[in-house]
Amino acid sequence: MGATQSLVEDVGGFRIFKVNPGSPASEAGLEVFFDFIVEINGVQMDSDQLTFSKTIQDAENQRTKLVVYNIRTHTSRDVHVTPRRWGGAGLLGAVVRFDSLESAENQGMRVLSVFPNSPALEAGLIPNKDFLLGTTEVMFRDIDELTEVVNLYLDKEMRIYVYNSDAEAIREASIRPKLGWGGDGAIGADIRCGLLHRIPAPRRAIQPLAAVQSGAAAA
Repeated sequence: MGATQSLVEDVGGFRIFKVNPGSPASEAGLEVFFDFIVEINGVQMDSDQLTFSKTIQDAENQRTKLVVYNIRTHTSRDVHVTPRRWGGAGLLGAVVRFDSLESAENQGMRVLSVFPNSPALEAGLIPNKDFLLGTTEVMFRDIDELTEVVNLYLDKEMRIYVYNSDAEAIREASIRPKLGWGGDGAIGADIRCGLLHRIPAPRRAIQPLAAVQSGAAAA
């Protein structure tokens, strides 16, 4: 697996943006934000979405081996899944996009503090333990990108993936950014990124994400 892992770190794979409950992807334990599908049944993935989609379609109702690289553990693992019609969108029940790993480990916005009576407090964000990862449309790479998305959702519900370092789990939170709530910012939280605010290394093995509720593809 070492050669595969080295290649993946230099290139990328199809990143998991959403896993639908009850889907084959959920059953297989694919992890939102952190997991990249880099190989399917021995076929190395590139940025061509059609290659990914066709490979999954050709594997319908067959036990299929995925090679998955996880940026939280910095390891590759084999995941077996059976793409099938399960009652929701796609054969895997996941939203994926090709993404590079070049700057992936610097992603994730750490919540340092939550202001009283703020939208962040109403959303249940936890200071020093929560990291804002992104939405089903975009993963947050820096503060500017987070700010841009927040501004698009002013006075509207925004659903975001949040990683909690104590639970080592991802949840989907609902927040309604707004100005004039009585304090600074549109969500009311001190949020930082960079070397001092990286998501910490895992303390235990990856767990299935059945608890995560909810150009992309529904695979």
